[in-house]
Amino acid sequence: MATRIKVKRSESPGAVPDTNDLAVGEVALNTADQKLYVRDSEDQIVVVATKGQTAGEVTAKAAVMAIALG
Repeated sequence: MATRIKVKRSESPGAVPDTNDLAVGEVALNTADQKLYVRDSEDQIVVVATKGQTAGEVTAKAAVMAIALG
């Protein structure tokens, strides 16, 4: 049986999660702005990907975040 994974999301332009919205390593998506966010181990909300980035840019940033978050 397939498991459905749902990330926190917003459909409001300009909406950015804050540290009260996400746990460390948790992901959020803004569908209006097409941005993907994560809370890092230093309690910062970081944009991991935005529309228009190349696959290489997204992969490189995701790898850095994965290493940083352990």
